[in-house]
Amino acid sequence: MQLHRIDHLYEKGGKKNQEDYLWPEPGTAGMEEKVFIVADGVGGSENGEIASRIVAQTVGAALEKVLDSHTPVNAGMVNQLLETASHRLMEYAITNHLNPDMATTFTLLLLGADRCFVCWCGDSRVYQIRQGQIVFQTADHSLVHSLVRAGELSEEEARFHPQKNLLLRAVRADGTNPDAEAQWLTDVRDGDFFLLCSDGLLENIGPPELNVLLTHTEGVDLARAFEDLCKDRTRDNYSMYLVQIASVTPKATAVGNSGTRQKWISLLISIGIIAAAFILKKNYFGRQDAKQSVNIDMIRPVNRPADSAPDTAIIKPKPASLTDTAKP
Repeated sequence: MQLHRIDHLYEKGGKKNQEDYLWPEPGTAGMEEKVFIVADGVGGSENGEIASRIVAQTVGAALEKVLDSHTPVNAGMVNQLLETASHRLMEYAITNHLNPDMATTFTLLLLGADRCFVCWCGDSRVYQIRQGQIVFQTADHSLVHSLVRAGELSEEEARFHPQKNLLLRAVRADGTNPDAEAQWLTDVRDGDFFLLCSDGLLENIGPPELNVLLTHTEGVDLARAFEDLCKDRTRDNYSMYLVQIASVTPKATAVGNSGTRQKWISLLISIGIIAAAFILKKNYFGRQDAKQSVNIDMIRPVNRPADSAPDTAIIKPKPASLTDTAKP
């Protein structure tokens, strides 16, 4: 499977330091890449940054070797790699006298010959988007989204719930075995987009915005369009990889390199897309100032600093079984 374009964001947003991590590192991904990872660190100070970096680098480097050896990839394999990364993280925490509660979310996209493998743990997400419509979306491993799945909260209520940062799963430094979900996506078509993102990106971008941004994309600087919706409006770090599967006539590079006239056209299209997205946001995604009706008494809410996004809390669940999906 070949790529048509790669776009990325890697921004601190409203936080004082960057706790997200991208694999490959920002600006280094080429059209031959097969492995993409976005991780969102948890733990405050520099701990979250360390967690996301160690886990993404460990799994990313290992998977590239796996692909070179043509070894089949499945959920069990990735969880074993995450377990190795967790042990490395634990060793680092012990050696450097760091808090063992540091952890990270994890999202993975692996491009196969004719299908894609996605894996996730926590509340960072993977989307498959076709002509602006979401055809696949990972389910967050969070307390609030467990209530959404149970029908006790709506998706809109979940976006602004005061306990939305309580995670049920993450890759931790305390010896807890990771429990990531995974799935092979076999219905992949020319022109499909895959978006891997930390939850900070989702503070200002929802399905209506994705529809506008990813319906007419030729000649559009998509990274700038996403950035304009998030800049100075997002309290958290916001990072993403946005990759598009090659169309019938694939291009070797992303858009924006065909001269001054094309750049001006790209700019005008981007401005129009951003304006339309803002109109949709105003009409459909206005922030709710009132408290949500659902309270969760058994979990103590996370205290949110006034000048930055809150650190994410993690609830340790009982181990759950994970069934491997089909091999490539």
